[in-house]
Amino acid sequence: MSQYTDANISLKGITLTQFELAREVPAAIDLFAETPQNLGIQTRTLLLKLNAALTNFKLQKITLGVGIEQFSFFSPLLTYLHGDKIEKFKIFSHHPANTLRKTIVPNEVMEKIDANTFLTSERDISHAVLKEEGFLILLLSVKAVNEAREFIDALSTNKSGLLLIHNYSLNSSPSHHLYAAERGLRVLELPDGSGECYSLR
Repeated sequence: MSQYTDANISLKGITLTQFELAREVPAAIDLFAETPQNLGIQTRTLLLKLNAALTNFKLQKITLGVGIEQFSFFSPLLTYLHGDKIEKFKIFSHHPANTLRKTIVPNEVMEKIDANTFLTSERDISHAVLKEEGFLILLLSVKAVNEAREFIDALSTNKSGLLLIHNYSLNSSPSHHLYAAERGLRVLELPDGSGECYSLR
């Protein structure tokens, strides 16, 4: 059982493992995120999925794009957790200067990351990922409608990958259900509020 406390709430005796610091991803969030207390279950679950993909997919090459600027600390965090596989994966994201804790470990990890993988827009990150070969993973904001549909197009034709969409199930969010269905795919609305679409070839 875990416990969680921030400025607004205190939970004890819970089974929300996303907050259990004895586990690698919650501990890494606490080590890398400038404001870990602001990260909800959906954000933590998305990061857990990315970590699981880098851990469990035994592929020659994985390219990950983190299009959401507030999640740019994912890049050094995942680089830290998977430094032994650095030749097999590449991560594109915004520069994490505004989301990364300014301590020794994050600073050392940042020194090892190619500065060319830090881009300035969600669109640039999406396009950089689509130019790569291998298994592609793209995490987008719900506002990135064109980028999501371009990625769905790629998954429906010649690419293998995973599309993750933050806050997809909000009533006000644009739907990609019909767009994906017309291409033989399905974007799932998950209980944590995110959306996802897989294509394995």
